[in-house]
Amino acid sequence: MKPPFHDSDFDSVEIGIDKSNGRFGQVSIKTCRRCTRKWLDYHIEVEAFSESGRWYCGLLSDEAARMLTPEKAIAVLEDLDWYFYGGSYFGRVVHHRHSWAE
Repeated sequence: MKPPFHDSDFDSVEIGIDKSNGRFGQVSIKTCRRCTRKWLDYHIEVEAFSESGRWYCGLLSDEAARMLTPEKAIAVLEDLDWYFYGGSYFGRVVHHRHSWAE
């Protein structure tokens, strides 16, 4: 799957809020209706600042999806080989991060 993503392409299950370090990131697992693959979906916004919205979306194994908690979401994203990210903070452009490209 490649961007743009549409919510109508997925079924979503809310995992909770990541309150670590005052982030208050919204964590959910989205399942693609076409291929049934699971995606970690992480949204964060600092309400006091405009253009601060960010989202991250990375492909999960079934095991990682079962073990996911809001507090583990950032570490899970960082361990993925790649993920998509975007939002108003990034100029509303969707980016693709590869771990080997850093």
